[in-house]
Amino acid sequence: MTKKPESVLSKKCGPLYWKAWGLFFLFLFYAPFARAQNIKVDLARTDLARVVDVIQRQANGYEFSYQEEALAKVKLERVRLETGKLKDALDQLQQYGLKYMLDGKTVSLRYAAPAPKPTPTQQQADNRAGIITDAETGDVIIGATVRVKDSDAGTSTNEKGEFNIRAKADATLIISFIGFLTKEVPVKNQTMFSIALAPDQRRLKQVVVTALGIKRDEKALGYAVQKVSGEEVQRVKGVDLATSLTGKVSGLLIQNSTEFFEAPTISLRGGTPLLVINGVPYGNMTLRDISPDDIESMDVLKGSTAAALYGQRGGEGVIIITTKKSGRKGVTVSINSNTMFNAGFLTLPEVQHNYSAGLGGTYSATDYIWGDRLDIGRTAMQWDPVTKSVKDMPLTSRGKDNFKDFLEPSFITNNNISVTQTGENGSFRVSLTDIYNKGQYPNAKGNMINFSMGGEIKVGSRFNLEATVGYNKRKSPQIWGSGYGNQGYIYNLLMWTGPEYDVTQFRDYWVTPGLTQNWMYKTWYDNPYLIAYEKLNAVDQNTYNASLSAGYSLFPGARLQFRSGMDYYGNEDTKRNPININSTRGGYESKGLYMISNLTGFSINNDLLFTINKKIGKLGIDGLAGGTIYYFRNNVLTGKTRGGLSIPGLYSLASSVERPDVLIGQTEKQVNSLFSKLTLSWNSAFFVDVTGRNDWSSTLPKASRSYFYPSVGASMVLSELFKMPAFMDFWKVRGSWALSKGDLGIYATNRTYATALGVWEGLNTGSYPANIFDGSINPKTARTWEIGTTAYFLKNRLQADVTYYNKYSYNQQANAEISSASGFTTTLVNTDESYVRRGVEVTISGTPIANNIFRWESMFNWSTSHEYYKTLDKQYSADNLWTKVGERRDAYVTEPWEKDPQGNIVHQDNGLPLMSQYPTRIGYMDPSWIWGFTNSLSYRNFIFSFSFDGRVGGLMYEYMNNKMWDTGAHPESDNQYRYDEVVNHKITYIGKGVKVLSGEMKQDKYGRITEDTRVFAKNDIPVSYEAYSRDFADGTPGGALDPTFLKLREMSLQYNIPVNVFRKIGASAASVALTGQNVLIWRKQFKYADPDKGKDDLNSPSNRYIGMNIKLTF
Repeated sequence: MTKKPESVLSKKCGPLYWKAWGLFFLFLFYAPFARAQNIKVDLARTDLARVVDVIQRQANGYEFSYQEEALAKVKLERVRLETGKLKDALDQLQQYGLKYMLDGKTVSLRYAAPAPKPTPTQQQADNRAGIITDAETGDVIIGATVRVKDSDAGTSTNEKGEFNIRAKADATLIISFIGFLTKEVPVKNQTMFSIALAPDQRRLKQVVVTALGIKRDEKALGYAVQKVSGEEVQRVKGVDLATSLTGKVSGLLIQNSTEFFEAPTISLRGGTPLLVINGVPYGNMTLRDISPDDIESMDVLKGSTAAALYGQRGGEGVIIITTKKSGRKGVTVSINSNTMFNAGFLTLPEVQHNYSAGLGGTYSATDYIWGDRLDIGRTAMQWDPVTKSVKDMPLTSRGKDNFKDFLEPSFITNNNISVTQTGENGSFRVSLTDIYNKGQYPNAKGNMINFSMGGEIKVGSRFNLEATVGYNKRKSPQIWGSGYGNQGYIYNLLMWTGPEYDVTQFRDYWVTPGLTQNWMYKTWYDNPYLIAYEKLNAVDQNTYNASLSAGYSLFPGARLQFRSGMDYYGNEDTKRNPININSTRGGYESKGLYMISNLTGFSINNDLLFTINKKIGKLGIDGLAGGTIYYFRNNVLTGKTRGGLSIPGLYSLASSVERPDVLIGQTEKQVNSLFSKLTLSWNSAFFVDVTGRNDWSSTLPKASRSYFYPSVGASMVLSELFKMPAFMDFWKVRGSWALSKGDLGIYATNRTYATALGVWEGLNTGSYPANIFDGSINPKTARTWEIGTTAYFLKNRLQADVTYYNKYSYNQQANAEISSASGFTTTLVNTDESYVRRGVEVTISGTPIANNIFRWESMFNWSTSHEYYKTLDKQYSADNLWTKVGERRDAYVTEPWEKDPQGNIVHQDNGLPLMSQYPTRIGYMDPSWIWGFTNSLSYRNFIFSFSFDGRVGGLMYEYMNNKMWDTGAHPESDNQYRYDEVVNHKITYIGKGVKVLSGEMKQDKYGRITEDTRVFAKNDIPVSYEAYSRDFADGTPGGALDPTFLKLREMSLQYNIPVNVFRKIGASAASVALTGQNVLIWRKQFKYADPDKGKDDLNSPSNRYIGMNIKLTF
């Protein structure tokens, strides 16, 4: 057997990583406190321009912008100042009329003549004070400009966000700051102001984070990108970050589950996007491993063109998360606490409660709910949960609310505290998030902890370091309890057991502890309380991540950067079965079970980047070159008892009756890459991107390990070239093309033995794969192109973005049968079958209303995406009516009821419906389109935000609705027909439709009618209502429903507490909000399950959560 390739990265590099990070974080902690360059001025008989020049020479790394002639006219007798901070020096110069705006490393200066000094009486009467805060985060804004309208009077906020200014009662204050919308506030008789500035979303969204963490102007991109601010996913904090992202990005489909501990599924343009955090594409991190409070922004790069520099891993698009690193100068402590309780249900299963368990109208604690009528004076031998014995008892509906009574109040707490230290030379941030989720089932408890630490250091004007460390823990004693199976509570309580017992009387679930359960069923079904507390599936999941980035500016416009990221996971899954339960795992002998699995793994991603940016006249040149080494390894170790447990209640491998079974598995992979990018621009109007990446994958044969990904993109800003109509402010068109490929599965070329337990007389076996590798196999390949346009209207009050994309996938792979004489049965080959995915994405956003006291911001996202057959393979493509060139690939196929030409169901001679023997396409599974609608309305100190989203069209099987007809639990089965059959012993039901009097129907191999001589008449054959219902439920067309829904996903009503209130507790900002998640739903056809999950497998009730959020900043 070929030796597996060994990576240098798989050797002991861990200690080196952690020592480096430890020393670096120690440096990070002290760096912000380090004193910056000392600024000292001592000039006599000078002017303001000379003073600024002296300061500029001492402020290394800052760029100053001012009109020297204007400042030179300001003569000064004497200027003396000495300080360690540039801002302090500029503040002191304001007394001479110097006004400034400090934006990062850029200082903008202007001169405004100081207002004449007022008399003491005037000064007292006209003095105004206040605080400026961020309307979304509540953080104070340092350096905001406050000036009096139609006057030269002005000032700026200090490090606490405070300001003092003199203004008359009839004046208006104008407040502005870079990145925020300017606000005008009438003074009137107010002396104290609390003013919140709204972020300018248009300006913030002009810069996006692209592949490899490179920030670029959005107008220069030839592909679709959408940005989501951290605040948008922090307003309502539930369990999963992805839930708050639903509907906020066009083309991003998020399917949210109602099951405890189950994460949402994410799809971008039909594929799974890569997650990148602070420039590092981790191998094991998910959105669940990131706290919403740590997120600064999220940039969604759509399609393989946007992610071309990430290679195969980014072929389906990328979600780039930038975390918070710094804040205002000094130390900032932020607390964000959100608690939400169950406030009812959006969906809750309903069942009939007038008939008992059993079949044929007779009570029996065995199976089905087609038993006797309840509450009419009849009795039966039943299990008494109090005496724990069988006795003759009345058949009553004492358990009509069994499922509701079994449920427990659910709630979610999500608390975060963060501490940020920001200085002249860098910043340091520590964040801790604790999430507790009490599920709706007994013993459903989830604890989640997220810890992150990070910071940055700037050494001079050329060198910077950034580092992050994170830890995420998720733990629960019981995550099972759902689905169609004996572990599911709906399966046990609603689907297969009747209402003639009260489940709350079975809380004491043992007759003999550890041996015999208190339950009336003796086969298959178990006491649900025993399932909750004894038949466990416990999880303990731990994820660690760390990154280190160092950048050095070689010369103006050129930069070298090294970035290393590593993540590690260590999970422990535990399953256990008590002895003598009815439903078991791993066989039907209920002798007890204990199984423990340890799953560990890590990934390392190292990047080395060289970037250069030059401008020659109107020509801009932006280049990038670099390489990546990516390696990951996964390990699994599972131990399981064999032959049952020797000691009841002792769950340990040592309790195994026979020698425990042990399974070991390992996978590993390495990809080496080189990549480059060249961007040319002209006059900020024309932009062209060309990228190339070459990968060498360990999963491919040595002779063909290399594969190349090229891409090209272009954009043209028409508003820079032509005069636009007055209503249009900006217009850009764009287009791009990319080629992406995928390698083979791990060990596809390096065959390994598979082991199995207890196959031959209790002995373990090893087997060689029956599939042989073909060295000529080509990797799956996709060509993607897209075009789009972006436009701003009405002074940027309205924005629109439209994208059309086309993804052609070929070199598909299939297992071909070969002669068993070769020693193998199949081989992997390429086929001629190919597909094309087409989609349209639309985003419309704007500010319909904006004035001094009220602001309404809104965004609407809409997208559609479907995949079609492009070409077929004569040998390997399926032979049916829906696998055709030009047809969609998401056909919903089933065997429908036979119908006459008028669409009536055809019945057999026994009165039961006749099912077709030919599979038929009855529709499509994927939604026709998906959408999202978000809004934020601000009025003075109040902010009301809400978001709707939904899916339209498609078909989905509502398992619960259909299966209840089979089991006898469906509420609509409680009718006169059933009553006549059970109580009056009369068969009165006649199926709606027709019967065949004579003739026959002939069909071809596809089920198409070739000849039909049948003569029909109205069906008049009485049949058992129970038999008809059960037979009808077997026909899947009855369960295929339109899953269209509209959901009020989130809502928040926030009140920013006035400054004079929160100052009493020492806070710099405070807010309180009423929050809600999963608030309302409208469904077109689904009745008992929430279609949001995308499938129904006896889905748990969909909870509505309402609660409160409190934010404090110190």
